[in-house]
Amino acid sequence: MEQLYRGFSLVNSALQKVEKILGCITLAVLFVVMVINAALRYLFQSGLNWSDELNGFLFVWFGFLAAAYAMSTDSHLRITAFTNLFPKVLQYVLRMVMNAIMIVMFLLYMKPLQSLMRTLPISNVLRWPMKNIYMILPIVFGVMCVHILFNMLQDTVMLLKERKEKRGEESK
Repeated sequence: MEQLYRGFSLVNSALQKVEKILGCITLAVLFVVMVINAALRYLFQSGLNWSDELNGFLFVWFGFLAAAYAMSTDSHLRITAFTNLFPKVLQYVLRMVMNAIMIVMFLLYMKPLQSLMRTLPISNVLRWPMKNIYMILPIVFGVMCVHILFNMLQDTVMLLKERKEKRGEESK
């Protein structure tokens, strides 16, 4: 179990680094293009006609990369005030059920996304295939499933460790 955890931890960390790097790149390009376009409009009363479309695409990528990163750090929104009232074991069960539901939902989206990708047109200004832009969706949903599985494994390891420590204290 420990070896599986370490291997999964390495994969999770590598995915986090890729998400951070791609997120930083998309945010930096988005910012630079926005500033240049604003400066051109202010100084020359004419901007880049493709900047709004590019920024929209970058915003989509940034948003989904940020969602995947939030999932990897287990910092997505949830209501803990209610679940914290329960014993640790029941909290664990509730987290496992919620994580399983999220995985099922992400996997259920894959087939409709596959169909959607075949029907997307070419962008108006940049003339890029929209399927290349929105390919981030199935990729991120798959990555999120990996992060959720790691979080589930991490919760299980932590629960087992706590129970082992508790048994050790009781035997003293």
